[in-house]
Amino acid sequence: MQVTLRQFELPLLRPLLTAHGSIAVRRGIEVRVGDDACVGAGEAAPLSGFGVESYDEALAALERWAENPEGEPPREPCAAAAVESALTQLDAEIEGVTLSTLLAENPPAQRRIATHALVSDLDPEAAAQRAAHAAATGHLAVKLKVAAHDHAQAGGNGGAAATIAEQSVRIAHVRHSLPAGVALRLDANGGWDRATAVKVLRPVGHLDIEFIEEPTPQAADWAQISRTVGLPVAADEHLRDADALDRLIEVGAIEVAVLKPAVLGGPHATYDLARRAAMRGVRSVVSSFICGPAGLRIARETAVAVDPHGVHGIGTATLFAEALPEDVTPSGGYLPVPTEASASAT
Repeated sequence: MQVTLRQFELPLLRPLLTAHGSIAVRRGIEVRVGDDACVGAGEAAPLSGFGVESYDEALAALERWAENPEGEPPREPCAAAAVESALTQLDAEIEGVTLSTLLAENPPAQRRIATHALVSDLDPEAAAQRAAHAAATGHLAVKLKVAAHDHAQAGGNGGAAATIAEQSVRIAHVRHSLPAGVALRLDANGGWDRATAVKVLRPVGHLDIEFIEEPTPQAADWAQISRTVGLPVAADEHLRDADALDRLIEVGAIEVAVLKPAVLGGPHATYDLARRAAMRGVRSVVSSFICGPAGLRIARETAVAVDPHGVHGIGTATLFAEALPEDVTPSGGYLPVPTEASASAT
C-alpha cells in the first residue's frame, strides 16, 4: 500500500472569530493511501485551543506511520482520524460503494444534503446581514459564533469588548433577520462563565433558537443553564469518546451532539457515536473542522450516513479565500451527494 502525505495551507476569506481566538488560515496534512486503481484520502488539520494535538505533532505522527503503515496507527486525535478516514474511504473504493453506504449499509438515496451557514461578525448589523443573505440563498440554518468579543479585543480585531446587553442584542438582531423556517444555532465554544451565559441568553431565550453549543467550559453548568434560559444545549469539544457522551447524557446536560469526524477518530467512530446518542434520545449534527477538500468529503459522507435529512456543519468551503472543488462547496445551502464511489476524487 502506498502512502502519500501532502501539506497544504488555505487562507480564510475573512478571519473566523471564536471564543478560542481568531482563525485566519488553515494548515493541514492530506493523507492518501492505496494504489493506482483505488485511493482513499483523509486529512489532519489541528486547531490551537480545541483540545487536540499541534500541527507539528500531527505531522510527526503521520510521518512515523507512513514509514510503517502496517504498524500501529497514530494515537493523536487528528492524525488518527486522518489515517482511519483514508483507510475507510479506500475500503469503500475497493468495494465500489460510497463511504456513506459503507457506514450505514443502506442510506436513503438522495442527491444533496443541507448545510448551515457560519457567521462570526461582531457587529450586530453585519452579522444580521450575513445571516439574512445565507437564508436568502437557501440555507435552512445559521450558526452564530458568540462569546468571541474578549478574544477579538485582545487581538485588536474588535475594539472594546461587548457588554452583556450588546451580546444579547447581537443574537436578537440575527434571529430577527431570519425567516421563521430558518434555524439559528449559537456556538460559544465554552467562552462564557455560567453567570455570563445566563445573562446573555435569558433575554433571547424566548426567541426561536435551536440550541446553544458549549456555553461554558464546565459541562456541569449546562443542565442548569438550559433550564434557566429555556434553550437546549449541544456538546462539541467535550465529546471525545463514548464515555464522555454517556456522562453528558446521564446528567441531562445535552440534547444535541455536534460530531466532528476530524477529531473523533474518523467516520466509523463518529457514526458509532451518533448511533449511541440516538439510542439515548440525543440527536447528532455532523460538522467539519474547517477542513480542506479531503476532510470535507469525509464529513459529508459521515453526515449522509448519520442523518441524511438533517442540517449539518459541512459547508465551510465558502469560508476560504480560494475556491475549493465543486463537490465540497455548497450551492443554495446544499452539498451534492455522490452516488458512486468517487468521494476521494480531487
